Amino acid sequence: MQVSAIIAEYNPFHNGHKYHIDETKRLTDDSFVLAIMSGNFVQRGEPALLDKRERAKAALLNGADLVVELPLPWATASAERFARGAVYIAAQSGITDYLSFGCENDDILKMQQIARILNDKVYSREIKNYYDEKMCSYPEARGAVIKEVLGEDCSEFLTRPNNILGVEYIKALMSFKSDIKPLAVKRNGGDHDSGRAFDNFSSAMNIRNLVKTGREYGNYIPENTFEILNSAMGELKFPSLYSRLETAILADLRKKQPKDFSGVPDVSEGIEYRIIQAVKTSLSLEELFDKVKTKRYTHARIRRIILNSFLGVTNDDISSLPPYIRVIGLNDNGRLMLKEMKKKFFFPIVMKYSDIQYLDDYAKRIFALESTGTDLYNLSLPRRRPCGTEMTDEVVYVPSESK
Repeated sequence: MQVSAIIAEYNPFHNGHKYHIDETKRLTDDSFVLAIMSGNFVQRGEPALLDKRERAKAALLNGADLVVELPLPWATASAERFARGAVYIAAQSGITDYLSFGCENDDILKMQQIARILNDKVYSREIKNYYDEKMCSYPEARGAVIKEVLGEDCSEFLTRPNNILGVEYIKALMSFKSDIKPLAVKRNGGDHDSGRAFDNFSSAMNIRNLVKTGREYGNYIPENTFEILNSAMGELKFPSLYSRLETAILADLRKKQPKDFSGVPDVSEGIEYRIIQAVKTSLSLEELFDKVKTKRYTHARIRRIILNSFLGVTNDDISSLPPYIRVIGLNDNGRLMLKEMKKKFFFPIVMKYSDIQYLDDYAKRIFALESTGTDLYNLSLPRRRPCGTEMTDEVVYVPSESK
């Protein structure tokens, strides 16, 4: 059995994701696919457009065999922590041969070269010193040091979002001393955050914008995914909108003091005072993000700080690594993969809520955060759902013949 892991959000699943899975299978002689997918909140610092189980179903219908969850504290973290959490799950599965990722440039050797530098403590200190001295953002500091050490070409390489994630995945593989082989698949179509479409390929961000503004998006997603979205819309489960949580988040922020941000990931250098000051006059989240943003604090970082504060995620929660592998969906091949995982390696596998009861306090804390996150996510849907669905919703099963 050969297995390729793919780390994704599938927010929503589109033709580019299908292309990535198909290319991964072609390049690995039709390996099984393990999708490590963010849950109901994503790295951009907002709720996913569609519930995680529906997104898992779309992935299973389009080539994935087993979908497991990247737990909330890592799904809403910086690129480095996001990558480390997901790669750790791939490594702990005990069955992963390849880590396949989409990127703007599929030069694995260049990624490995950059990753070695970024993993070096000497250069890490140089980046921090540059960051402190120049009062710039971390990406700017990282780019400047890479330019000095490896040249402008490598620095330019790190200006593209999926190239950055690719380097972070390889950094994580190196730090875990993993035998998993990285596999880069060049993106087909628009860039990660592009607002444009190319033929029948479009970025997820563009599709989300089309959905939110009521415009046609069917050409950019597989037909079976379109059916999933239409069905979810008919059941008032789609789309989830951040705006439905806006008043709750602003109300939560208005009650906070600077000290309440002390344990929130990515908070440093007094940014909490800017947040507290800005929330007094901000009437929307976008207005708040714009007021808090500085040269050192990117829009994405601020969005993650605000979301993690609202969800109760702390530095303690991501001080370690994911404590279990939680199955969201599978097909018949996925069942075979699970059997191999249980035979080859011992790491907690969670299929249902009762499995959590046998794990340690840290695992219970992470699951509790997930449950709270889902309870709040349920308020962002067209028809609100009650609390507790994280304990009752079942693993998605798609028979292999339906693929």
